[in-house]
Amino acid sequence: MSSSIIYALVANDNNPTPLVEVSLATGNFQLMALKILEKIKPNSSISYSYEDKYIFHYHNDSGFTFLCMTDASFSNRTAYTFLFDLKEKFHAQFGEEAQKAIGFSANKQFEDTMKERMQYFNTDPNADKLKIVKQTLDKTRDVMIENIDKVIQRGDKIELLVSKTAYMSDQAIDFRKTSARVKRHMWCKNFKLTLIIIGIIVLVIGFIVLLACGGFTFPYCS
Repeated sequence: MSSSIIYALVANDNNPTPLVEVSLATGNFQLMALKILEKIKPNSSISYSYEDKYIFHYHNDSGFTFLCMTDASFSNRTAYTFLFDLKEKFHAQFGEEAQKAIGFSANKQFEDTMKERMQYFNTDPNADKLKIVKQTLDKTRDVMIENIDKVIQRGDKIELLVSKTAYMSDQAIDFRKTSARVKRHMWCKNFKLTLIIIGIIVLVIGFIVLLACGGFTFPYCS
């Protein structure tokens, strides 16, 4: 399976609970992300590697943290380009109101945008050509990838579990359910249309019979 951005969140430094998060897989990586949020350094960009399998990237600026988890083989530059793009869109949508936001209060308004941007950076080969790339390179040139153990205290070791297959299976189930609903809707719609057509035909035939028989008393047909 190709490498990708698996999970992302936006958090306020004043609140330990993310304002919004999106996951494209199932697993317990949220626990690891929360551990990282506890160790965030203000106005910094840092990446943490987990057993050479996954990397957590974060960018903190002006009291907000933008974090994502990717496969280890996913481009670091693309990951940070995604975070800077996410930051721009988040502040453009919420502005000063973001300072007052509490845990998960932005999920409803921003979740779809986050998911769309994650899927864009996961699939579009032109993602690295955005204007924001130069800004990303300038600000993250010195980012070092550190071991995740630096933010996890001894005894708090988390065994990271990730299942993209389960997510894709859930997506397939949702798709099948949606397809079934659409089919039922179309069947009902076609059935109603058929009844209307039959009704019109019956009315037309009845009208013709009435005309041929001289009216409702059928004087010509008795």
